[in-house]
Amino acid sequence: MKRLYILSISFFLSLLISNAQNETDALRYSQVFPGGTARAMGMSGAFGAFGGDFSTLSINPAGIGVYRSSEFTFTPAMNWTSVTSQYLGNTSEENASNFFLGNAGFVYSYLTGKDKGLVSVNFGGGYNRENNFAQNIVMQGVNNSNSLLDYFAGNADGTSYNDLYPFEEGIAWDVYMIDTVRDQPLNYETVYSLWGDNPNSTYGQVQQRTISSTGGAGEYVISLGMNLSNIFYLGGTLGIHYLNYRQEMNHDEYDPDGSIEEFDYFTFNELLYTRGSAVGFKLGFLLKPIQFLRIGGAVHFPYKYKLSETYSTYMVSGFDTPVDGVSEYESASPESNYRYALSTPFKAIGNIGFQIFKLALIDVDFEYVNYSSMRLRNGSDGYDFMDENQNITEAYRDVLNLRAGVEFRVQAFSLRAGAAYYASPYAETEANKDADYLGFSGGIGFKQKQFFFDLAYAYAGHREQYYMYPNTQPVVNDFNKNSVLATLGYKF
Repeated sequence: MKRLYILSISFFLSLLISNAQNETDALRYSQVFPGGTARAMGMSGAFGAFGGDFSTLSINPAGIGVYRSSEFTFTPAMNWTSVTSQYLGNTSEENASNFFLGNAGFVYSYLTGKDKGLVSVNFGGGYNRENNFAQNIVMQGVNNSNSLLDYFAGNADGTSYNDLYPFEEGIAWDVYMIDTVRDQPLNYETVYSLWGDNPNSTYGQVQQRTISSTGGAGEYVISLGMNLSNIFYLGGTLGIHYLNYRQEMNHDEYDPDGSIEEFDYFTFNELLYTRGSAVGFKLGFLLKPIQFLRIGGAVHFPYKYKLSETYSTYMVSGFDTPVDGVSEYESASPESNYRYALSTPFKAIGNIGFQIFKLALIDVDFEYVNYSSMRLRNGSDGYDFMDENQNITEAYRDVLNLRAGVEFRVQAFSLRAGAAYYASPYAETEANKDADYLGFSGGIGFKQKQFFFDLAYAYAGHREQYYMYPNTQPVVNDFNKNSVLATLGYKF
């Protein structure tokens, strides 16, 4: 072993910016999938044209104007996600599940007693779920050509060992996974080429990466709406958005058969925890020009998340031959606590619905979002995110999403079905330009004069490529997300 002791590293903590504030995080926190009640989810979130359901307060706020009575709703839900990963000819699968609150809210309806002019004024408040981050991914394969350590060594080139980035190259140096080339103190090589007579790197190690994510995003809503002559409805929602996201990544590489001289294994662990909140505003309208037709529209103005992030890494390595009785080394980075802001994209929604007597409802929602307008701002150390925002502009595009749903009524019972298509937010030049989401749903409902109960199942799936590090083969991940929601409601 070229170094028999660990050298101390001088940390420049004021300059540390973790890898987490980038275009990937901007998309994760900006891409929203409508949640809420089981009635709306049974129609894949396509309910913007009709209103009268608490979910619409987060989609088209004019939907609150449709209420003719006061109401309370509560929606517990369960989600389970399976991810199938293909990497270097190997396939693996992992699952995750969690319980969450889909919706809780109330609406108070004040009726003026008039049929013309101002018919009613309605007020609502509560919570709707916007996103669920819970999932587990396992990726594994035998790599005969490169390593995560090559990425670390490449980043280290040209830098003194005292100044190595402490979250990656610094701890790799500490545990002897990278070292300087002999007589070249600013050039680095990896553990795969440190020993033996062969000057070329010797690979063939097993690589396994696991990513475990938890958390979610939701919106606390305060909404006000009005009914004008039972023809035109207006509404606005003040939304208090929150999110919490925790991700733990473990990257393992190990020698499966002892063919790599001296090297046995290493594990690189990365822990990220983000929480934040924002205030946003939405406006909407609904028009009922004739009895069977509904037309609506809404705008969601950009809102600015204030995010707080904790980030740290850890690395441990093992060798075949102990030196001075030591065969395992470990090192931990400092903990980075960082604050920054995220501006989400503007969103415009169009709704069209058809009511077929009292037998059926058909709703179609169109949603326009420009993801290239997302912006990271106001780093707590004064960082301006110029490079990251340029990456956002180049990596993402504007999209048109589509949701459609139908509800059939048979006396006190309802049957529902829906489908949703969310276009890939990635630009045509990106590997994930075809990473569209496709969803299906179904549900049933039972309604009496004051009490109602709804049950729904929703599925969403998409395929996305993931790169463990630059210049390696992509992992192809197939995501399958399933949710079951049950809504209890009471009208008064």
